[in-house]
Amino acid sequence: MKRWRWLLPIATLIMLLPGCTSNAKYQEALDQNAALSSQVADLNSQITNLSGQVSTLQTNYEKISKVFPPRDFTSLQELKDWVAKDKTDQQPAPATIEELYSRGLKMQLAALNDGFIISIDQEFVTDAFFFIFGIAVVNNEIWVWDIEDDDLYQPIGWGTVTRNS
Repeated sequence: MKRWRWLLPIATLIMLLPGCTSNAKYQEALDQNAALSSQVADLNSQITNLSGQVSTLQTNYEKISKVFPPRDFTSLQELKDWVAKDKTDQQPAPATIEELYSRGLKMQLAALNDGFIISIDQEFVTDAFFFIFGIAVVNNEIWVWDIEDDDLYQPIGWGTVTRNS
């Protein structure tokens, strides 16, 4: 056994050498670690940015889904409340039919922005006597109002609206 004793330090050295690394390899590992840490920080920044974008998109979707697709009023009270909220009837008297009709179109756009469908129509009795009125459907019934006074009524003989599904 004594004659193999010299072999023990050599075998130990051979076993330990592969586990040792040079300074160059150690520095390379540190550089890789720093690069990966930088990538992780960049990806975390991108995740934060994308999370903010997702939140913004979700908020926009919720706003849009409240008004799109536009719909008819579900009740007469809903129509009354909406017409009361609109301030078209509180504006000074218009000088021309074009000005009054423009107000009606603005009312129509306001309804669309709130998610409702209304139509605007006009009636000329004479050049000096005319009115613009809004039309809405509530539970398949037609309701009309003069945009200058907001008084709702059902026109005689207009009937009801039927929808094809």
